[in-house]
Amino acid sequence: MKNKILLLLFLPLLFGCNDWLNVIPEEEVDEEELFGDGEGYRNALNGVYSRISGSDMYAQQLTWGFLDVVAQYYNINKMSQYGAYPKAYNGDYDNTEVRSVLDKVWRGAYTSIANCNNLLQNIENEDVTKFLGRQGEKNMIQGEALALRAFLHFDLLRLFAPVPVKVNATRTGYVPSNDNDEYIPYCETHPAVFQQRETVNGFLDKVIRDLLKAKTLLATFDTISEVRRSQLTTNNRLLAKGGNLENELFYCFRGFRVNYYAVTALLARVYNYRGELELAAQQAQEVVDSKYFTVQGSTSSPKQYNDVIFALSNKKLTEYFEAYYTGNNKVLCLSNTLISKMFGSDSYECRGYYHLLKLDGENKVSKKYLPITDERETIPNEIIPIIRTSELHYILGEYYASMNDYTKAVSYITQVKQANYAYSSPSVGSLGDYHDAWLNEGFRSFIGEGQLFYLYKKLGIKIYPDMKDEAFVFNIPDSEDITLNQ
Repeated sequence: MKNKILLLLFLPLLFGCNDWLNVIPEEEVDEEELFGDGEGYRNALNGVYSRISGSDMYAQQLTWGFLDVVAQYYNINKMSQYGAYPKAYNGDYDNTEVRSVLDKVWRGAYTSIANCNNLLQNIENEDVTKFLGRQGEKNMIQGEALALRAFLHFDLLRLFAPVPVKVNATRTGYVPSNDNDEYIPYCETHPAVFQQRETVNGFLDKVIRDLLKAKTLLATFDTISEVRRSQLTTNNRLLAKGGNLENELFYCFRGFRVNYYAVTALLARVYNYRGELELAAQQAQEVVDSKYFTVQGSTSSPKQYNDVIFALSNKKLTEYFEAYYTGNNKVLCLSNTLISKMFGSDSYECRGYYHLLKLDGENKVSKKYLPITDERETIPNEIIPIIRTSELHYILGEYYASMNDYTKAVSYITQVKQANYAYSSPSVGSLGDYHDAWLNEGFRSFIGEGQLFYLYKKLGIKIYPDMKDEAFVFNIPDSEDITLNQ
C-alpha cells in the first residue's frame, strides 16, 4: 500500500528568499512520488522551513509576539484588551486564548518534526545519484533535517518542561534539578504513534546527539571549499549582495538554513541551558573564531545582520508586526520607564537610541520589524533572527565567570556593548553578578526575538516579583495525543 502524507506547507508567496524556498502547495501526496527524485527532497526540506516561519510560530509568537509578551517587554496598559497577550503577560496560561496560541505552536512544531522524520527515514539509504550535488547535497539535506528536528524539539522543551539545572542558593554555580518526571516526547519516527515522554535530561541527550550528527554531515558541505565558505559571508548568506554565488541557487543563502555554524551555535545554546558551560564555550568559541559572524553595531540596521548566524524568512513579516503598532493599535510598546532601567547611562547606544522608534511621550517600538522602504533592501524586511553571535559572547562570558575569571567574563559583554556604542562596563565579582549583567544585555540584544523569556528561565530569575516557578512551564495542549498520532 502506498503511504499518503500530508504536507502542511506554506505557499511560496509568503517568502522572499526567492526561488530556493519554492515548495509544492499544501496537499496530500504519495510518499513515493514526493521522494522520487532529489527535487522532492529539496521540496520536503524547504517545506519545513516555510512551515515554521509562519506567524503562529517564529514569524510572531515565538519571537516578538507571545514570548516577548510573557517576558514583559511591553507596556501592559497598551494591550489590556488585546486577546491572549494581556492574559499571557499576567501568567494566566489556562485562559482559552492563551491555550489556543500554545496549541498552534505545539501542532506546528510537531507537524514539522514529523515532516523531518519522514524525510530522514527516506533519505537514510537513498542512492546519491538522485541528488544533483551527489553526496554533498545528500549530506546537506540530511544534516539540516536532523538539525531542524533537534532545534524544534529543544524549543518545545524550553516551553513545556522545567530547566535541567538550577542556579544554587549562593548563585555561584549550577546544581541538577533532580527531576525524573517525564514531560514531552522526542519524536524520531514517522508516523509518531504512542510516543514515550522523556525526562528533561534524556530528551536533551537526543537533542545533542542529533545536533552532533548534523554538524558532522554539514561540515562536508559548508566547510569543504572556499566557494562554499564564501556563502557564509553576510552579503552572501543573508543579503544577496555579494558576488561569487554558486550557479545552483539551492546551495545559497546559507544564513536562512541551519548551516554548519548555526548547528554549532545551537549546540552552544543547548549545552549552556544544561549547565555544561565548558562544552558550551567550546562550541561558541568555534563560531566566534570563524570570523564569519561579527558583533558589529549599526545605527541604520536594527537587525544587526553581521551578528545573525541563522534566520528564518517570511515576506509578510512587517505586515504582521505593523498591525500591532500603527493607528489605534499601539499594542506592543516598550515603556520609557523600562527602557531607562535597562539602558541606564548608555543613552546613545545602537540598540536603544537608534533601534527604537518614539511613538508618544511614554512609549517606543522596536524598529527590527518596521519596513525598510528602499526597494533594493527588501530581504532585510523578511529576516527573522534565530541565533546571534552576541549570544555566544554571553555564553563564553558565563563560562569564564564560573571559573572566577571575572575580567575575561566581562570582556565578552564589553565587546558587544562597545560594538553598539555603549561604553559602560558592568561590575562583576561573582557568577551572580555576571547573570545580572547578562540579563541586562539580553534585554538589549533580544528585543523582538523571543530569547529573553528563556534567559530568565535558565537563570532562575523571576520576571516579576510574585512570579511562581511553575509559570516558566506552559501547559501541554489538549491536542497532544491527536497531534502525535497524525
